[in-house]
Amino acid sequence: MDELEFRRRIYADPDTLDPEVIKAAEADPDKQAFRDHIRQMNNELKQAAKIPVPEGLAHKLIWQQATDDFNARRKTQRWYTALAASIALVIGVMSTLWLVQRPPSLETQALAHVTHLNQELPENRYSVNIEQVNAKLASFGGRLVSTLGNIQVANFCHLQSVRSLHLILDTEQGPMSVFILPSEKANQAPEQFGNNNFQGTRFDLQRASILVVGDKNADLNPLSERVRKSIRFSA
Repeated sequence: MDELEFRRRIYADPDTLDPEVIKAAEADPDKQAFRDHIRQMNNELKQAAKIPVPEGLAHKLIWQQATDDFNARRKTQRWYTALAASIALVIGVMSTLWLVQRPPSLETQALAHVTHLNQELPENRYSVNIEQVNAKLASFGGRLVSTLGNIQVANFCHLQSVRSLHLILDTEQGPMSVFILPSEKANQAPEQFGNNNFQGTRFDLQRASILVVGDKNADLNPLSERVRKSIRFSA
């Protein structure tokens, strides 16, 4: 299944159990990451959409209709009032939908990627060499001048529609992730972020922003310092 058809089916139904889709995802880490990302966003939207109706909302919306004044002028006034209320209601609903459907923040999506890290790791563990990493880093104008450690995965992914390079390293503190993104797209992310299970840090290097994410109790400084010393970007 080609990339376009795979994405079309995932967009149509993020939770599809179509054997062809599942088989394609299992065979391609990039497709699996994309499927997990869309499913995560879909679940977050479902949760966010569960907005309780405020108490008494129905009464507030229909109170204008309770009058018994059948005077023509009053009818006209009520018609205009009802129209204004309808417009206000539509604006309110649209504003709520816009807030609900906003995509999760860049750092939230990075944490979601790390949550499903095991699905991106290959069954047969092997190290990705510097040449392979540099071939992908070149699209960001960067290169490795020294090793970062045991890199097991180097794949492109998207965080909030921003193309990034996701490196997964096997460290003494367990698997850690390094996300490399264009600085102008990621510099709004906080310098420190996290959730109940993972934590992350962001810093800038020349033309790129770097996100380093690891376990909640991990020390991110050693890997962050290696990244600072090992990656160089052209002017």
